[in-house]
Amino acid sequence: MYTDVRSRVRVNGQYSEEFGVGVGVHQGSVLSPLLFILILEALSQEFRTGVPWELLYADDLAVIADSLEECITKLKAWKEGMENKGLRVNMRKTKFMVTGPGLDLLRDTGAHPCAVCRSGVGVNSIPCNGRARPIDGRPFTQVDVDGAMLDVEASFCYLGDMLCAGGGCELAIITRCCTAWGKFKKLLPLLTSKHVTLKTRGKIFNTCIRSALLHGSETWAPAAPDLQRLRRNDRAMIRWFCGIKPDDEIPIESLLDRLGIQEVTEAVRTRRLRWFGHVTRATSCINDTLNLSVPCVRGRGRPRKTWSECVRSDRRSWNLDRTDPHNRTEWRLGVKNAGRLLPTPVPGTPAADDK
Repeated sequence: MYTDVRSRVRVNGQYSEEFGVGVGVHQGSVLSPLLFILILEALSQEFRTGVPWELLYADDLAVIADSLEECITKLKAWKEGMENKGLRVNMRKTKFMVTGPGLDLLRDTGAHPCAVCRSGVGVNSIPCNGRARPIDGRPFTQVDVDGAMLDVEASFCYLGDMLCAGGGCELAIITRCCTAWGKFKKLLPLLTSKHVTLKTRGKIFNTCIRSALLHGSETWAPAAPDLQRLRRNDRAMIRWFCGIKPDDEIPIESLLDRLGIQEVTEAVRTRRLRWFGHVTRATSCINDTLNLSVPCVRGRGRPRKTWSECVRSDRRSWNLDRTDPHNRTEWRLGVKNAGRLLPTPVPGTPAADDK
C-alpha cells in the first residue's frame, strides 16, 4: 500500500506535478493511525523513558520532567533520535510550560477587578483580599534549545483540555463552556423546533452539547465556584431551548425530568467515578499514577481539593464505599443506579444551605 506512492498538490484548483512520497501515511485510511503508532513505538524504543514522563497520542508528544534541564535533555534526545530515524520534531510548534503554585496568568474577573489579584471587588472597594503576586507568574518567557527559542506558555490546549501553569481546572471549565455554547448555537434551530419532542431534544443536548461541555471532566477536581459556573451555563442553555423565561417559576429539576437527563454536576460525578473504575482495573502504567508521589512544599492555608479526595467524597455520597471497582459490571451498575438519585446541590448555594 505504501510502495512507490506518488502524490499531487492542488492549489487554486490546479494540480502540481507528481512527486514521490517516502515518509508519511495515507490521510483518512483506517490503517494509518495503527501503522503510525507501531512505527513510533519501534523508533522510540532506544531513547524513550515511558509513561507517565512521556505521553504519546498520535503525533503529539508531551515530555514531563522535574526540572528545566532534565526536560531540555529529554527533548534533545527525542529530537536527535527522530532525526536519526528520518523524522523531524517541529520546533516551531513545540511549547514549554512550567507548573507550580502561583505560576499562572491572572485574569480579570468581575466588573471591577482588583489591580493586584485581578478578582472582582466592589465599586468603591480598593483593598486586595488576595496575596500580592505578579500578574504573570512565569519565571521566564522563552527557553533556548539548540538555538531554537521556544515560548513558555501560561496555558496550553492539549487534546481538547486546557492545561494551566498554576494547576486547577478553572480555565479548562471556562474553555469547555465556550465550546459548548458554540455547539449549542449551531444546533439551536433543531433544539427549539416544536416538531421535536422534549425527550429527543434532551438526547440531542446530552449527546452533542453536554459531551462538549464535559470533555475531560473525568480528571477534574473542581471547586464550588467551578461547579457553579458549569451549572449556570448548563441551565441557561436548557431554559433557552425549552422556552423558559426568567420570570417563569419552573424548577430546573422538572425540566431535567422532562428531558430525561442528569443534572450537570451529577454527570461530572458519574464520569469521574466511571474513570476511577477504569483506572483501578488497569494493569498497565495507568494504575501507577494513582500512587505517584509528587514532591512539594505545602503552603499556607487550606490546600486545593485533589482528584482522589473528590473520588472518596463521591463514593461516600453515593454509598459506593463497599462496591468493588475491580468488578466492572458491579461498579458500572452501582454508578448508574446512584446517578439516578436526586441532584446534589453545590456547596455554597441556597439549596445546599437549606439542608
